[in-house]
Amino acid sequence: MIGAVAYGAEYRNGTYRGVYISGQETQVEVQFDLKDDKVEKPKFRTLFYKDQDYLKNKDLSKYKAEYEALLTAIINKNVNDGMETLYAPGEIENAGATVRATKVRAAIKNALNSGVYTPAK
Repeated sequence: MIGAVAYGAEYRNGTYRGVYISGQETQVEVQFDLKDDKVEKPKFRTLFYKDQDYLKNKDLSKYKAEYEALLTAIINKNVNDGMETLYAPGEIENAGATVRATKVRAAIKNALNSGVYTPAK
């Protein structure tokens, strides 16, 4: 058949993990599930910068919430569209323009490049 296009998922269904590392410091580590290329259950495994653990330090809870808003914004989106969304964190509710969304985007891309961590059953 000429001109026929098969539509299917670009990525394998399952759990993905990826990191963003700068200066030998893992600053962002994400984990998310993909089902038919849609993001489900995204979370941070690491959120660290200049000796500050944003996941554990209660004084940084405002910043933690801004980063978590990035992940909330991509839930149920196609993963590629979600990554595009992260280029404009100022347009994401509760995220703010100063959030380093490019680090999160890089960690997601690292996860996709690394391949599925745990395949869906």
